[in-house]
Order: sequence, then C-alpha cells, then structure tokens
Amino acid sequence: MTAAPEGGSIAFDRAAGYYDESRGLPEGIDELVADRIEAAVGPGRQPLLELGVGTGRIALPLHRRGRRVVGVDLSLPMMERYRAKAAALGLPPPAVLRADAARLPFRDRSVGAVLEVHVLHLVPAWREVLAEAVRVLAPGGVVLVGQGGKAHGDGPRSRARRRFEELAVVAGGGRERVGVEDDAQRVAALVALGGTVEPLEPVTWVEQQTWAQALRELEGRVYSYQWRLPDEVWRTAVTRLRAETEAAHPDLDAPHPARHEFTLTAVRF
Repeated sequence: MTAAPEGGSIAFDRAAGYYDESRGLPEGIDELVADRIEAAVGPGRQPLLELGVGTGRIALPLHRRGRRVVGVDLSLPMMERYRAKAAALGLPPPAVLRADAARLPFRDRSVGAVLEVHVLHLVPAWREVLAEAVRVLAPGGVVLVGQGGKAHGDGPRSRARRRFEELAVVAGGGRERVGVEDDAQRVAALVALGGTVEPLEPVTWVEQQTWAQALRELEGRVYSYQWRLPDEVWRTAVTRLRAETEAAHPDLDAPHPARHEFTLTAVRF
C-alpha cells in the first residue's frame, strides 16, 4: 500500500513484480485465512473494505468465494497485479480503487467490515486511517487488523533479516519507524474510538527455508525498510551478511523449518 505521497509513506510500486513471491501466503493457508475473515465478518449485504489491498493476497480468496470486497491502494502496479491474477482464474474484475486510506472516498456507514493487514507500519497518518475506517463502518460492523504471515525468529529469513539490521546500524544506518509501532498500538487506538476487542485464533504453519533464499531477498532489497537506507549502508550490510552466512552455513541450499502465523484481531463497533 501507499499512503498519500505528501504523507511520507512507503510506496510499493517497485514491489509489484515480486511482492507475492516474498510476502504471499502458501496455497491452502490463504483459504484458512479467508475462513477466519468470513467467520468474523459473517453474512451481510454491505461490502468488506480492504485498506492496502495490493496484489490481492488476502482479498483474492474472498473474491473467489463471491464475497463483496472493495480494495483501496495508491499503488496502481500492485492493483494491476491483483486484476491479472483474478483474470487468470476466470473471475470478474475485482473492485479496486486508487485512494488514500486517510481520506476514504466512501459515505459514512457504508461498509460492513474493514480489513487492514500489515499496512499501517508504513503510514505516518495511521490514526487518521483508523478514524476513517470507523467512519465508513456500519453500526454492528467490525474492523479486522492483523499481521500477514509473521515469522518467528527461528528460520533463516528472520535470522538473516535481524542480523542485516544489526549490520546496517553498525554501517551507519538504522530501521526508522514510519507508522504504527505494533498490533497493540493500533488495537488500543480502535478501542479509544469505541471498539470492543475480540482476538481470533491465528493461522499457523511451518515452511522450509534456505539461507540462500534469505540472502537473495536481502541482496535484492525487497523489503521496504531497506529502501530507506543509503546505498552504501545497504551494500556494506549485505556484503558482510553474506560473508558471515557463508562461513557459518557451508550448504546455503539446505532446507530449515520456519514457523509462521497469520494473526487477526477483530474490533467490533
């Protein structure tokens, strides 16, 4: 997702071609996530609005089921990717709109649910986004917020990213916070707006990862926090990371299990 350019948010146009490969949900897991969302939202005639719909990694399974989903994003390349995926499945074009989530072009009380997954850490005006979500929500509706595919710290990708961040700090850069700090902060903000919290059971799974894959992603600069680093800092960090990793793990292609979970919290109004 991209918020308004003047807001200083992180633009994801450059990630459209590889976003699903680096952040996509495994086959079957996406359906379990859709099950959680469907159960929390329930039946209803009003649409579900997803903020930062991107390539449709969350919305597409819902669209395939016939759920009325409207997605907003400021990245046209990301939404074009979503449209192409839907077309490849023979589905109708998804309802997507280029819009700033802090100034939603929807009437008050016009949607039955709002979904936001792993977006607000990129948006400085995140409190305004949540206020807008509540404004457009119909009485009795629900805001769903979550982390999409959060990795525990035991896999190569998490360990490599953590070490890269340490090396970047040593090289003169740091991971600057752009938007909301964590799930607890945005849930607390929704409670302050009048919501009632209902935690949902997370979707968990284990996948195989390699150190080679982890290095490729960091050397490919696929994560948004890397984009804000000076080129020299990023280059120094990835060079040192590869040297350390090759010394510690001679077989970079050996698979290692990594635990993941997709978490959602429902806040009802």
